[in-house]
Amino acid sequence: MIIFLAFLLCNLALAQDECYEVDGNNVGEESKLALDVCAINGALDGLDFDAAREIYETGNNSESLTLMEVATAEYPTDMYQKYAVFFGDQVWMHTKIDQALNGEGDFNTDVKQVQVVKKLLQSSVLVQQFFFHLDSALAKITANNAAGAISSLDKAMAVYYGGDIQCSPFGNGQARGIEFGTVADGVSATNAKVHAAIKEAGEALSAEDTSGALETLQNARTEIVKQVTVIYIQSSFKYATLVDDGVEAEANVVKSQAEGYAYYQAIYPLIADVDPEGAAAIASAFNLSKVADEESAEMVKPIFRESYEKLSIVEEDVMDFDKDATANYVEPEETSCVLENPFSSDDGGKPDVDR
Repeated sequence: MIIFLAFLLCNLALAQDECYEVDGNNVGEESKLALDVCAINGALDGLDFDAAREIYETGNNSESLTLMEVATAEYPTDMYQKYAVFFGDQVWMHTKIDQALNGEGDFNTDVKQVQVVKKLLQSSVLVQQFFFHLDSALAKITANNAAGAISSLDKAMAVYYGGDIQCSPFGNGQARGIEFGTVADGVSATNAKVHAAIKEAGEALSAEDTSGALETLQNARTEIVKQVTVIYIQSSFKYATLVDDGVEAEANVVKSQAEGYAYYQAIYPLIADVDPEGAAAIASAFNLSKVADEESAEMVKPIFRESYEKLSIVEEDVMDFDKDATANYVEPEETSCVLENPFSSDDGGKPDVDR
């Protein structure tokens, strides 16, 4: 009996060692940003745009850092500036969210307003905050501040998982993993690889000898950017498919078009880096100023696939959208510790399908 208990404890210790352990004292209110996204989603479901704006501007769960502050941060970090230069606007996220909340420009229907705000907050605002902390970790280890770099990694994890995965980038990764058949041990391949990259970087930063930590963190950042790109390629695939099928069935596809538009913003500059013309064609397929057409929607997947090699992505990373996968998915009895959200005790591994 004693030997059996020792065996169980050993296995438990090994399982715990497989996952990154966050120092909760490092993260501030970063995990609460996702809770505010959830609160805004609730207001938008009731078409209460004033309430949504108030939460966006002043915070609800997160009071020391608001979503609008992130969307208007004008961070000097590499990734933030890549997007700012590409869009020609230092506060490009706020510009789009503000217009959508007001129903201005292309966001001229309730459906467009709701979907654009929801998806931009989850996929652009939170992802940019995630990237900011990764770039901050790099800056800190470059200055030989390993402890500061670990703090930034912990904050990155807090933003990625969030206080509720329904409204965080982790939730996007889970939903797409289920829909695209890339789940193992209850966790999407993208989320597993993001977690593993952060864990490896954290171990390098925590070592007695941190001479190799900078290179490890640089490699982790490269891997994480790749996995985030996969998540939002999958999202673009999904909504291009729904637009294509809907147009063919003569259905109203405005909701899917708006969702595709918003999710694509999360990776538009990254795709433009390797295929400027193709990236613009994908943007045109989701252009909310025009009626969706089947031909443009059908071109989204081939354009992305032509860029896989330059993005260091292979077909098995992305796969294809299965509209029946979520309904048929059964969470396994034993799941990876990656699925355990250190910032919430309520999350499962199967987010709402409309994420």
